[in-house]
Amino acid sequence: MFHSERQSGTLISNVNYMKQIGLAILKCLPICRIIGVRGFIRGLATLRSMSSLWLSMFGDQKYMHLDMLVVQERYRGQGYVSKILKPLLAECCEKNALCTLETQTLSNLPIYEHYQFRTVKVIPLPNSTLEQYCMAYSPSVTE
Repeated sequence: MFHSERQSGTLISNVNYMKQIGLAILKCLPICRIIGVRGFIRGLATLRSMSSLWLSMFGDQKYMHLDMLVVQERYRGQGYVSKILKPLLAECCEKNALCTLETQTLSNLPIYEHYQFRTVKVIPLPNSTLEQYCMAYSPSVTE
């Protein structure tokens, strides 16, 4: 989860952002047991080609960004997405902040739309057939 309360473009904000990315990658290393090192590296390469520059469209509006939500196939349909999204969206409502996310899986769109996320931009990923679906949840729309 990334918060918007950072001064973008400064050396300190870039270092802090890279530190958060590094920590997120370290936390994800155990998944190598499931998808293998090659799959993990392929995922990192895809991540690297993606861009969150679209978030600048929200200007100074406060947001929380959900990154890398994955539920293993055998656990799908058991409410794990709800256990993550409901408290997150409640916090967004409490703080009057947007919630943003990206997915490259078209079949995920209805799941997020169920939680009132709307697609605000679609970005083709370079050197790939994948598209990045940029989504946002606005507490003011659901109130």
